[in-house]
Amino acid sequence: MLLSAAQMQRVDATAVEQGINSFELMCSAGQAVADTAVELLQNRSGTFLVLAGPGNNGGDGAIAAQELAGRGYQVVVVRFLVEAEAGMASGNEAELRDADRAFAQWRGVTFAYTLQQEQVDQQLREMIDQSDVIIDALFGAGLKRPLQGLVAQLVEQVNMACAKVLAVDVPSGLNGNTHGVDGVCIKADTTVTFFLHKPAHFLYPGRELCGRKTLAQIGLSKAQLNPDWPLCVLNEPDFFLPALPVLGQEGHKFDRGHVLVRSGPLQSTGASRLSAQTALECGAGLVTLASSNEALSVNAAHLTAVMLKPCDNISQWQLILQDQRINTVIVGPGNGVDAATRGCSLAALQADKHCVLDADALSCWTNTSDREQLFEALLAARYTAILTPHTGEFERLFGELSDGNDQVQPRSRLHLACAAARLVKAVVVFKGADTVIAAPDGRSAINANAPPWLATAGAGDVLAGVIASLSAQGMSAFEAACAGVWMHGQAAMELGYPMSAEHLATRLPQVVHALSPVNKKGFGETELVKR
Repeated sequence: MLLSAAQMQRVDATAVEQGINSFELMCSAGQAVADTAVELLQNRSGTFLVLAGPGNNGGDGAIAAQELAGRGYQVVVVRFLVEAEAGMASGNEAELRDADRAFAQWRGVTFAYTLQQEQVDQQLREMIDQSDVIIDALFGAGLKRPLQGLVAQLVEQVNMACAKVLAVDVPSGLNGNTHGVDGVCIKADTTVTFFLHKPAHFLYPGRELCGRKTLAQIGLSKAQLNPDWPLCVLNEPDFFLPALPVLGQEGHKFDRGHVLVRSGPLQSTGASRLSAQTALECGAGLVTLASSNEALSVNAAHLTAVMLKPCDNISQWQLILQDQRINTVIVGPGNGVDAATRGCSLAALQADKHCVLDADALSCWTNTSDREQLFEALLAARYTAILTPHTGEFERLFGELSDGNDQVQPRSRLHLACAAARLVKAVVVFKGADTVIAAPDGRSAINANAPPWLATAGAGDVLAGVIASLSAQGMSAFEAACAGVWMHGQAAMELGYPMSAEHLATRLPQVVHALSPVNKKGFGETELVKR
């Protein structure tokens, strides 16, 4: 589970309400920071510089400094104090009391600055340049405004230094609400956070700015979580494994679903074939490609187990959709941005099928009235549809979307995906280097295993195929999307660079095979007992 900055603040408050001492939590956090900082030295001696802000992060830094000094290391602390009119501290009196108590225990060298000072002086520059490890304990995930003045210059100086940098909670400058950076931000080698990770650790740019991520337990537990909070997770197999398809001994191919894919016209048939072939190879019992007559021979020349159906118009498409054995439909890959794609998308949504809308099925709604027609069909659909837009498609489809917090700018990809999913009552797979999967009930997942070489022509068509395949085999829309996105990234990781979409489609069955509970059941084994 991932916690927002506001949720983490609530966890801390609940812990105190339940009788847990907040200063003891700070001491545990500071010790974890010290442990992680020592690891950065890699068994060498060295000098630590702790940059401590005015709130809890600064207190964590002070405890870490005391712990490091107790282990015999040379430690210098620079404390940044805030005046009442500065507005950069949290203003939480209890938080400041804990931080002051932490500094009262520190007996080492301390240099104090106020955040209102205009620039970094020579003394501070020299301390930065002469340190082996810099601990960024300035501001945590609760920061809501850009770093300015002295602190902004300080961050730039740290980023130019040769020292290893350890960030506490999140790198200072990373906004825990928008998950973005407005201005400058610490570039950490390692980030240590506490209890549970936050979305900002896995969404860009935070994923890169955090460096290696370390999670420390400091005495908090699930007892401090609110069960009504919408679930946000890091998309990993442990999350979706229990929902993967399981085959029965007497099952047949229709038990594993029948996927229908709409082909593109003669000059653009490849995308839909990638989707169809992937759906079949990832476990769907049957796959049919609905193709125009002029493209039939081209498709037939490339396909064997995927079946073909002639389909030249919307009437023939609707007739194919009447087949009750077809339970999942893909519309969009290579289909064309036109009225025919709009009509086929609406017909699929109205046909009581599980639908995956991708590519042109997301780009063909060119005006407001068209989009309203799509949204109405999504809301009325019997089954939760799955939309798989990349950034451009998302902006065309949901360009005027509000995430419910007009004061948050720029808006987070996580916020936007969740808002879109709620708006149209569909699962939204907001594709990118940090793909977000959002469900209409508020659940969300952030994917973190996609390598940069996954950005290649046809990769999205393959993704539509694996998601549709899992949906056809009985997984819920959200779980099928999460599993499909992770498998997609894993297959690309295993292939390495360079890679084509065709290679990706042929690698995916091996990823499914490694995860599937089906391969652990011992089908076909018969035990003969002699008496």
